[in-house]
Amino acid sequence: MKRNFRRGAALLLLLLWLPAGALALTGQSMSTFLAYYKENISYINKQQNRHLLPIEPEILDLGNSRKQYSSYSDTLHVTIKADAAGIIESCEIRLLYPEGAQAGNSLYLDYDKASFHCVAFIMAMHVSTDPESRAYLAGEIKNNLIKNYGVYERQLGSYTINCISVNGEGAVFTFTNDGLSTANPADGQPAEPIEEDEEANYG
Repeated sequence: MKRNFRRGAALLLLLLWLPAGALALTGQSMSTFLAYYKENISYINKQQNRHLLPIEPEILDLGNSRKQYSSYSDTLHVTIKADAAGIIESCEIRLLYPEGAQAGNSLYLDYDKASFHCVAFIMAMHVSTDPESRAYLAGEIKNNLIKNYGVYERQLGSYTINCISVNGEGAVFTFTNDGLSTANPADGQPAEPIEEDEEANYG
């Protein structure tokens, strides 16, 4: 009995000393993701003098208490699957450059608006409680897609991130929960946060 109590007390102390990010290595919760996404939209609005409104995703029951959250438009496709505990299993964000879009026309303006929502969704996959810190993830991905000719992969906590960008067509950002407890190099500041409007356009 005393041995079990000591083990429980030791585990509790360990959890109290662990950094917040370590507790999220099993994955980002859907409730946190949605809360961060809305915070990110407010952050982007302040940084870019925008008036974006958060997108409310549709919810589909996949059975066994699993759910799919999705939002589709001509320029942005978002599909998120969460397990019975509400932990995100996978998140796919597709930013599509519309045919016929040219700087200044309505198609381009739709794409420009979608690109900021894309950034907000990417930021929401980071565990940081600070939106400015979350913006570094989007900045890192953007900069490395440029450096690596449209291809980038990295580990973020328990997620493998795969990114592909094709100039003039768009980009795909996929987060796959593989349960790896890998250190997160983006917890530092490897890239600039969101800059000018066109810097958010990944396509």
